[in-house]
Amino acid sequence: MKSEKATDDTLRLLEFEKVLQKVSHYCFSIYGKKAIMAMRPEEDPVRQLSLGAEFLEMLKASGEPPTGGFFDISSYLRRAESGHVLDAEELSKVSRTLEASCELRGFFDRFGGNYRSIQIISEGITCEHGLIKLINKCIDDSYNIRDAASAQLREIRTELRRIQRGIKTKLDQVITTYQGDLTDALMLSREGRYVIPLSASKKKSHRGIVHGSSSSGATVYFEPEELIELNDRIRVLESREKEEIMRILREITSQVFRASERIRITLEAVKDLDVLYACARYARDWKASFIFPSSDMSFELLEARHPLIEREKVVPIDFRLGKDSSTVVITGPNTGGKTVSLKTIGLCTVMMQSGLPVLCDEGSCIPCFHRVLADIGDEQSIEQSLSTFSSHMTRIISVLNKADESSLLLLDELGAGTDPAEGAALSMAIIETILSCGSKAVITTHLTPIKVFALETEGVENASVEFDIETLKPTYRLIMGIPGTSNAIEVSRRLGLREDIVERAREYLGKEIGELEHVLDKLHKERSVVEETRRRLRSEEHGLRERSEEFQRRFSLMKDKRIGELSDEIASVEKRLERILKETEQAIALSRSQKESDQVKAVKSIDDLRNELKQIQFGRSRRAGADVQEGDRVRVVETGVEGEVIDVQDNQVVISSGKMKLKLPRSSVEKLEKNKDKDAFSSTTSAHEPGISDTIDIRGATAEDVPFLIEEFLVSLRSFKISSGFIIHGKGTGRLADAVWEYLRKCKPRVKNFRIGVPSEGGHGVTVVEV
Repeated sequence: MKSEKATDDTLRLLEFEKVLQKVSHYCFSIYGKKAIMAMRPEEDPVRQLSLGAEFLEMLKASGEPPTGGFFDISSYLRRAESGHVLDAEELSKVSRTLEASCELRGFFDRFGGNYRSIQIISEGITCEHGLIKLINKCIDDSYNIRDAASAQLREIRTELRRIQRGIKTKLDQVITTYQGDLTDALMLSREGRYVIPLSASKKKSHRGIVHGSSSSGATVYFEPEELIELNDRIRVLESREKEEIMRILREITSQVFRASERIRITLEAVKDLDVLYACARYARDWKASFIFPSSDMSFELLEARHPLIEREKVVPIDFRLGKDSSTVVITGPNTGGKTVSLKTIGLCTVMMQSGLPVLCDEGSCIPCFHRVLADIGDEQSIEQSLSTFSSHMTRIISVLNKADESSLLLLDELGAGTDPAEGAALSMAIIETILSCGSKAVITTHLTPIKVFALETEGVENASVEFDIETLKPTYRLIMGIPGTSNAIEVSRRLGLREDIVERAREYLGKEIGELEHVLDKLHKERSVVEETRRRLRSEEHGLRERSEEFQRRFSLMKDKRIGELSDEIASVEKRLERILKETEQAIALSRSQKESDQVKAVKSIDDLRNELKQIQFGRSRRAGADVQEGDRVRVVETGVEGEVIDVQDNQVVISSGKMKLKLPRSSVEKLEKNKDKDAFSSTTSAHEPGISDTIDIRGATAEDVPFLIEEFLVSLRSFKISSGFIIHGKGTGRLADAVWEYLRKCKPRVKNFRIGVPSEGGHGVTVVEV
């Protein structure tokens, strides 16, 4: 999208900058924050959306990347390039930022293999190991130059420390000699030279140099003749030390300068990854979706939420701009949510076109617009002495002048601020103009003639915000296809207005309008029931989809785990067979007197063992599910989930378990006999049936499972008076161990203590808990 003032005004009216601030809070670097705050709608956001969706998928699968240790070093690079020498703190921050970048690159090298687009970005990070090592060798964590920075610096400081020790010894002697003439028996430093506090009346009794006096004049700061040569030597060494430190800093700065172009590319990659990380975190935490532009200009939002309203208070809306209509007119009472709905629609659009995740369901579709133009709220200008109506009309004129077939217009309270009849007439003429230029438009109003106009005009659709007449409060839900009612007379009646006044008001309103309001009210109630039913069904569908995805994920994890266990078993058998084979071959070689037929038998036994090993790998899969028929009760071998076979297709079966239907390989299920194999899941997974064991293995579980599994285990330990137990969670990414520790902390004082296992107990893959 081109950067135009109208578009900038629109973003301001929609409070888009506040949305960017919310997303930028997830950034781990100043580079990402600045990039997020600079994001604006684009005509083709597909690449950014694809990368964001891919990063979110990786975040769910691989966990959090390392995000600490980044500083803003851009100004340091500019200073190095312009010939300035960076100080120790600046160089240390350069090193820390490069180290953090290197750790980030390592994360994507390990886990980015399945996310090639993300990995390509991370490959822009160059690990400046040599520069990092140089800086860390020369500068410590407190930004001091280390002695090891150079041999010459070490030599200077060694000599300096030696002389300082010598001067302190000499000072002790001087203090003893001058003791009766001193005002205090201590050593002071003035202008970088060691002195003693001498009584002013005694200064002519001793040879040396006076370096000032106290405020009272009773004491002079006296450098005895015995210290002058040593002090001079210290001053020379300190000067050499400063020169050597400056030389070291200059040399390191030159190395930063030589690497500055690579570092800039690294920071650019860090910025891009930070933006994607922030978008993915925002999407995950706020249940937002990466919506890709619709190719046919279809516009539908499902469960769309305003991103600036607290998640506990926000009311989701459904919005649709059908293929046969280009304009939606939203009507309803004041403070009923019309403007919030308008802003929600506008923000969803500009967020998608900026490459940001949108707070709506995945099934939503949003087109890309060349311009998004808005007139929202009271834009009255005191300096221009414009009325509310004039202010709105000035903005609307500007919007209409820029509108074309690829524009989205957002017009709030069209026709307000003037005589209702004239306001309605102007509004209808404006809507006709919008239809003729081909723009898409969402318009809010409370004028009744516009509702009727929308009903009668092709290409215009009505919508309304819902009002609960029983509670006299708006519900903030958007109802498509039905115009709103003001309910002013009915609200007044319920608030206690005399019945005769209410009836007279209805007479003034007119029979036709009164009947229209009655019909609309009835339609609203019926539509509200339909919308509530649809919302409930969608929620159930969403829940079933999540459960199905979770089951498939767990099935895959447990399948991989079981395959790994079987592979270990096979490897163990192979080792045993190899050992037997070797021993047998040795025995054959040694038993030369043995008959040849016996040797042949021994070799045949070895071959038989080898053949038996091959059968281990394939025998189970041939047996499992071989005789499964439609209608049989079966168990999924890897997860223990039971169900009924409803279809058999070659090497696959379809089973029904609860509300889920699962299509699985025939070899992954086994037939259940009647009254047997109950509680299969708990018998196959120790994590779900600890029994009286002091150990639970939760590898393959998710962090969400941890509270239930650990609570069951703790109850078991207490029930059987077992004082300590072992929780096997494995090492992996550490997320499962973190979840275990987080829950155990909440269980105090029931849990006395817990710790990581020692090597003999399983090390970091095991937590030992005391109850």
